[in-house]
Amino acid sequence: MSIKDREEAIHNVMNQMAGVQQKSQAFIERIIKPGSLTQNQIMLLIQLRLSGSLTITDVAEWFAVTPGAASSMCDKLEDLGLLQRMRTREDRRVVTIVLTEQGEQRILDLFSDFEASELTKISETLEKIYHLMAEIAH
Repeated sequence: MSIKDREEAIHNVMNQMAGVQQKSQAFIERIIKPGSLTQNQIMLLIQLRLSGSLTITDVAEWFAVTPGAASSMCDKLEDLGLLQRMRTREDRRVVTIVLTEQGEQRILDLFSDFEASELTKISETLEKIYHLMAEIAH
């Protein structure tokens, strides 16, 4: 591969990476209702829905922020009644975060504008993208 071809390939990869990120952000903005929650707050609720519960440390690692920033994000969602903190029975020092019923409903409401067939198509497309990205990452 010539230097020119390599530079063109690098340019194309960067262009596609930026495009994928922009389209991903546009999709998230589409499901977030105006004046609603931030993208990070929505992603936290989605992650809670998928995992069942998280610790503040998990949240901090997921978003690559300090535990203090993660706690602040959770405080806001707790004030809105979308999540709650619970101490574990095994170790009372450990606090886990779980969705409330209102938080569960908020997640479902995000997708209320989509027909079942649209959700299936979106899921299939995202699964393909996920597998391609996983292949590239290794």
